[in-house]
Amino acid sequence: MKRLFIIATLSISVVFYSQKKDSLQFSLPEKYNLHLEEKQENGQMVMMEYIPKGQNWDNYDIIVTKIVSKNLAKFPLQTFFDNSKKLLQSKTKNLRIKELSRNKKGEREYILFTAEADSYKDSETTESQIQYFTKGENDVFMCMAALKQKNLSKDFVEEWSKVFLQSQIIK
Repeated sequence: MKRLFIIATLSISVVFYSQKKDSLQFSLPEKYNLHLEEKQENGQMVMMEYIPKGQNWDNYDIIVTKIVSKNLAKFPLQTFFDNSKKLLQSKTKNLRIKELSRNKKGEREYILFTAEADSYKDSETTESQIQYFTKGENDVFMCMAALKQKNLSKDFVEEWSKVFLQSQIIK
């Protein structure tokens, strides 16, 4: 019986550790003093949220979110973009989406865009974002840098475009 338990445990370990995981790495600009405030994970996704040290959910200046959708790389990124757009349209007033760039043929698939809105429908607060969607071998990554503003400055968009476009998939 003990031998059967050891064999079963080893078999489960081999299956668990043989599943490929992707990781998207990028450098957070130091000037924002961002730290991981929240991490949630389940079998389908991982969500990490970064806010400046010394700030909280009520008073942050900037929030950076990275969502990993596990084992969904077989789906087109356009589907994620379309779903994100629909969700934002349902929750905001006067949404403005601007696509900034996409991959060229043969490059790692990505979509980079801004989403700016006057406010949320259920609140007078606002949040505008630059979003970056990309794929690893198995997973889809959705990254956002957001400010509580109706519009993002050109400098902010350029800065975060560079951060996201210089990211690397680590296997």
